[in-house]
Amino acid sequence: MPLPTLALRAIHRASQAKPASKRFFEADGLSLEHFLARRRAIALYREIIRSLKGLNKTDAHEIRQWARSDFERYRGEKDLEKIKSLITSGKHQMHSVQQSLMLAQAK
Repeated sequence: MPLPTLALRAIHRASQAKPASKRFFEADGLSLEHFLARRRAIALYREIIRSLKGLNKTDAHEIRQWARSDFERYRGEKDLEKIKSLITSGKHQMHSVQQSLMLAQAK
């Protein structure tokens, strides 16, 4: 095939395709807000895991399992208000556990 024909076909296919972001959001039925909330939830989970450094293995394992089970329980949640509430609640719980652990280690 001559090069101009290939280029024309590629241009035609590109003009027919939806933008990548639209395809992502439509496939899952999620909005940009859902995507951003998911990113915040993952960041919170990572922060929880990082905060376990320095703990003994049994305590760290128990807290990791507890956090993972909570995140897995609400994995399929689609309601944005509930997701935001869960993230806020998770941050409060993480800070209270960190404070309790700091007090326990100080003694």
